[in-house]
Amino acid sequence: MAEGLSPAYRINGSTNPTDWGTMPTSNHNATWDAVQIVAGSTGYRLPTEAQWEYAAKGGNGSPGNFTYAGSNTVGDVAWYWDNSGSRTHEVGKKAPNGLGLYDMSGNVWEWCWDWYGHYTSGAKTDPMGASSGSYRVSRGGGWSNSLATYVRSANRDFVWPLSRQDVSGFRVSRP
Repeated sequence: MAEGLSPAYRINGSTNPTDWGTMPTSNHNATWDAVQIVAGSTGYRLPTEAQWEYAAKGGNGSPGNFTYAGSNTVGDVAWYWDNSGSRTHEVGKKAPNGLGLYDMSGNVWEWCWDWYGHYTSGAKTDPMGASSGSYRVSRGGGWSNSLATYVRSANRDFVWPLSRQDVSGFRVSRP
């Protein structure tokens, strides 16, 4: 709204955040769990899991097929247990990936739009995840991961919707 963008979410039939009520304090709230993405909106929102992975891998035509977001050498692009000093770091201190995005591997786990669920079989183009669930998808790994395998571009995990931790964060996208 401040930038002239149309709202990306609808809660309880409204795109106006003042109509949404107070933020829930428990992990399951039927009204907030039923949030919807507004088709055709121009506003900022969480990326879907598929969009997040596409961005982490550097988009189409990115040089190489890297294990981590921009490199096969974890320390070049990711903060994780072995190099983090047990804390998050300012974005942009490691190398970017093919799209110029920083910290897609490591530093903090990033929330995605999708509910956590199993993948369905068969090839998909820009799929949406499960339509409901108990957890949201998180991607990218964080500084507290003891193994580099957890910060691979393809690794996924889940997070409670109201979880607040020093290893969780989010990255917004715009259509």
